[in-house]
Amino acid sequence: MQVKRCLSALCFLFVMMGFIAVPTNGAYAEKEYTIKTFDYVTVDGKDVDSQVKMNSISNKDIQVTMVLPKQNKEGAWLAYGFTSREALNAFIEKDKQRLQNKVTMMGSGACCTDFYESKNKGGQYIYWRDGFKNLPSSWNDRISSLSTASPSSSYSTTLWEHTSSQGYGKGVSFRHSDWYGKTANMASDWDNKASAIEIK
Repeated sequence: MQVKRCLSALCFLFVMMGFIAVPTNGAYAEKEYTIKTFDYVTVDGKDVDSQVKMNSISNKDIQVTMVLPKQNKEGAWLAYGFTSREALNAFIEKDKQRLQNKVTMMGSGACCTDFYESKNKGGQYIYWRDGFKNLPSSWNDRISSLSTASPSSSYSTTLWEHTSSQGYGKGVSFRHSDWYGKTANMASDWDNKASAIEIK
């Protein structure tokens, strides 16, 4: 298991399967999650009812998915959908203010998101503290798992399928208040596919 770093260097993200280590009488029990489908509860901050889901929402409309650590009865992961990067950024700014009043963090926590070349935080890794980064060729399409920074350090980590010069493409975002302390493995469709990362 790698130790979190507090230096500013390169990092990376996208979640498709995670496990949580939970102490049990001095031992650790792992629970694995495989994220294959999403159940969108909001799109651009507006509630989505079942009729709208059936008639109007398509995966082509959703450019960025913010995954929540909850599933519906069918096993799809609850998520917030955004039709553009700008819509995601507007949501983040409002949500940051809301969380400042509701979330109290203990200690400073880890300041960086760590990205690994293998599942379950295996192999070589890089880390990133803040801002947007197009991945260098040595890490492009290489990341298989990650662990996020603490919510006391930053708000979210987002994985982009393309670089900024290529228009970002689709993305997946994870709030650190939801995912801190969990290790996420990417599903087969996104394993070794991301070209840029963003931590805000």
